[in-house]
Amino acid sequence: MSARNTDTKEEILRIGKQLIQFYGYNAFSYADISRELNIKNAAVHYHFRGKEDLLMALVQNYIDNYQLLAQQLKAAPLKAVGKLDKFIERYTLLCETDSICIIGSIASDYNTLPDSVKEKVTELINLVMSLVEQTLAEGKRKGELVFTETPKTQALLIMTNLAAGVQLARISGKKDYEAIRKAIIRQVKS
Repeated sequence: MSARNTDTKEEILRIGKQLIQFYGYNAFSYADISRELNIKNAAVHYHFRGKEDLLMALVQNYIDNYQLLAQQLKAAPLKAVGKLDKFIERYTLLCETDSICIIGSIASDYNTLPDSVKEKVTELINLVMSLVEQTLAEGKRKGELVFTETPKTQALLIMTNLAAGVQLARISGKKDYEAIRKAIIRQVKS
């Protein structure tokens, strides 16, 4: 694939991600992408046969990024709070860019997604949850974190608070997200 095709493919992914995060999966079309990039619909279809293929590629990018984060956190000489903060930084960046997490933006359309996409989204959620759960369990075992719930339940509480906080920030402002972020750390810090 030539550099131009690679650049076009990356731009399609970038615009597709923005549209999904802003409007949702079912509320945009390839015409929106082609209009934004000033290319023909056929060029979008050349790289991604259909929206299912585009969403699969986007979710796979997230999986790849979280797998990389898991490797980085494993190698990093950070305490559990520092590792948890690295995870939370991803949501903070979403808040700063007035975006919402891809999982949250896909969730509203989940029941209408093709089964292959549902499986890929489930893989992403399981990976993210596992990463947070393992960080919490390790931190608790080492005495760096304190919480009364199981690591899995605590991870669910953190995930839902972060996702909802980012969405709430669109309406009430970033200060509410920041309060949530600080409370999450305060609640588990020993």
